[in-house]
Amino acid sequence: MIPPCIRSWRHLPAVAAWLWATAVAPVASGLEPVAARLELVDGRTVRGTLLAIEDDAVRLVEDAGEQRFPLLQIRRLIREHDDARNQARRVIVTTRDGGRLTGDSFRQSGLQGLIAFDEGQIELPADRVARVTWLADDEPDSPWLDGVPAEPAADLVIIRQDEGHTFVECAVSEVGSETVTVVLDGDTIPVRLNKVAGIVWLREAVPPTTGAAVRLDGGTLTASSIRWSPEAFLLDGTVGLPPALLREIDYAAGRTLPLADLEPESVAVVPFFGSLAAINGLGGFFAPRVIRGPDPAAPDTLILRPRTVATWRVPADGRRFRGQLTRDVGETAPATVEVSIAVDGREAFRQRLDATPAARGGAGPPLIDIDVSGGRRLTLTVDFGGQDLGCGVRLMGAAFEQ
Repeated sequence: MIPPCIRSWRHLPAVAAWLWATAVAPVASGLEPVAARLELVDGRTVRGTLLAIEDDAVRLVEDAGEQRFPLLQIRRLIREHDDARNQARRVIVTTRDGGRLTGDSFRQSGLQGLIAFDEGQIELPADRVARVTWLADDEPDSPWLDGVPAEPAADLVIIRQDEGHTFVECAVSEVGSETVTVVLDGDTIPVRLNKVAGIVWLREAVPPTTGAAVRLDGGTLTASSIRWSPEAFLLDGTVGLPPALLREIDYAAGRTLPLADLEPESVAVVPFFGSLAAINGLGGFFAPRVIRGPDPAAPDTLILRPRTVATWRVPADGRRFRGQLTRDVGETAPATVEVSIAVDGREAFRQRLDATPAARGGAGPPLIDIDVSGGRRLTLTVDFGGQDLGCGVRLMGAAFEQ
């Protein structure tokens, strides 16, 4: 029912707020106060009780009272005293942009998909779903996935059989609580859900969504718009979730430009024996190269060998440059290499790498954290650090943050 406060146009803001709060997933009744930690771009950490996440700010209650932090000042929001159950759920929903959600059941009717579990339910647009997996007891994650054709001609329903899985091309019209309704050769056929291992919809893949990385109890999504309160949780204005599912928001992920994705302005490579770079087939060995792992969400690794001098333009509104360094050899290998980073010709970082600190019982790989605000160019130099031939270095997760 519409609240009785609607009397004139001046009540519209209140009505809009009421509609937003009631249109999302059911309220998690009795939600305990959420303790949260904010990691800010200036290096500070703030703790308090989370009041709300708004379009442009996070509201938090500290000892000094309520504070409002603009999103551009926040790198990460982390829920403290995390009480996530991490329980095994039998349904896995994968979105078209690579997100993952889990639950105990999945239904689709018309334009809406619904993932349900004991703590509540998630509502999302049906066309955002790429595939759904129903797991049997002790079954691994989507065991039939390798059998999906590279370019299917229609929706696929994966039928579970004693001898394996059968892929049926059809058009999926509805997913109910007990059956999946498909259209095959003009006939509408209900398929019992307990025979279905999965569904793959014929939907065009989309590039990864640009925005913050949202970690949930039982999943992850990327969202360009996030609104949260103890009563409602909404992503991109279309995905409604129980507020209790929130675990972490990495705002920096939406403002991060990986170095591996940026073309360097200039690269100069001179190996220990300079003539080697001129030999046909060897030049590529000494040139910088990117290693991308099988997990799209994992940070890329850039491998550089001495002596390499590479320069990148600092992106507009770039604030910081972060990454992690390690040698590209065994921990106890004696090779030595020296890495320096300069912003507009002024040195901001220098590290000599020999036998790794872990091998000597010390700290982990060196971290890079440089203020690049106002800078135009970042130059990275990998040089020989001793009398030996040196070795390559791995620059992991290197990125500019805006």
